[in-house]
Amino acid sequence: MRIGIIGLPATGKTTLFDLLCHTGGSAVAHHSAVEPNMAVVKVPDRRLDFLSSLFAPKKLTPATIEFIDFVALTRGAGKGEGLGSRFLSQMRQVDALVHVLRDFSDPNVAHAEGGVDAVRDTTLVNTELLLADLEIVEKRLARLELDLKKGAREALVREMDLLKRCHAFLLEEMPIRRLSPTPEEEKLLRGFGLLTARPVLLLLNIGEEKIGRANPTLDRLRESFAAMGTAICQLSVKVEAEIAQLSPEDAGLFRQDLGLTEGGFGAVIRACFDLLGLITFYTGEGGEETRAWTIPANATALKAAGAIHSDLERGFIRAEVAHFADLEAHGSMAALRKKGLHRVEGKEYQMQDGDLVLIRFNV
Repeated sequence: MRIGIIGLPATGKTTLFDLLCHTGGSAVAHHSAVEPNMAVVKVPDRRLDFLSSLFAPKKLTPATIEFIDFVALTRGAGKGEGLGSRFLSQMRQVDALVHVLRDFSDPNVAHAEGGVDAVRDTTLVNTELLLADLEIVEKRLARLELDLKKGAREALVREMDLLKRCHAFLLEEMPIRRLSPTPEEEKLLRGFGLLTARPVLLLLNIGEEKIGRANPTLDRLRESFAAMGTAICQLSVKVEAEIAQLSPEDAGLFRQDLGLTEGGFGAVIRACFDLLGLITFYTGEGGEETRAWTIPANATALKAAGAIHSDLERGFIRAEVAHFADLEAHGSMAALRKKGLHRVEGKEYQMQDGDLVLIRFNV
């Protein structure tokens, strides 16, 4: 899973990236003012910690997310202007976008647009992404017209019809994520890497004084942009970065004083999982390794087996399944078997978030 972090200059997006790295552990490829910052971040998972204490594996492997902090976008990026525009092609390769929006005041940090207005900034960045997608679609439509003059082919006609719908959407300033394509059309669109087809998390970066209070800006964002493929939340990135420097005991007291119930890192990760429709299952009972795996929410046991290894999918016989909540409540796999909470499922079983699975297969 690859998540791109985008935003205008001085929004706090790189501070968010550094927070994710500090809290989740990472392997940073590089950290530069003119290149995207990249890191592989471990997903915090109390369920995996519990399984580790129960199974005592030699190796513990959490799920991971690759975060890419792209160079700040500016007005004109959609037409190839500004440093950030150079990396639009890399942005097309991510699974989702986190758009960091400034909603804090700091007289020492100027805003690129002259003043703080998250709704305006969302519209500005959306417009630049729309323009970049429009260029891709128009170029392909022009090529299709030439190809169709040589002789109509059914596949080209279907592609032309789909891209014309996309073109109309973009001209109406609507992102492609609202198009509701068929599975076949979605597969075709993936080849173009359209930026506005990517799910997006609008992350409102608030000042400390707004923590725990009603925020009209958050309401305005929801009124204007809440739709399919878009999630909206708020976080004080500066406060979370300060808390990350404290000991666990002091961090807990600080959170309690501010009325914060969880770490911002975990909230961002959970929002990304929800946005992409992902769940986590686990393997590792009595084995060398206990591991968390990430799959789509509607995945079957057969597809879960394939996520582990293609051999397991090809030779699938059955899945032995227990659920984490039951294991936590009863304390051991033996207790679950005694109570009939350890099940045998076939390949069409729909996996649930928190399933603990052992795949039986033929070699």
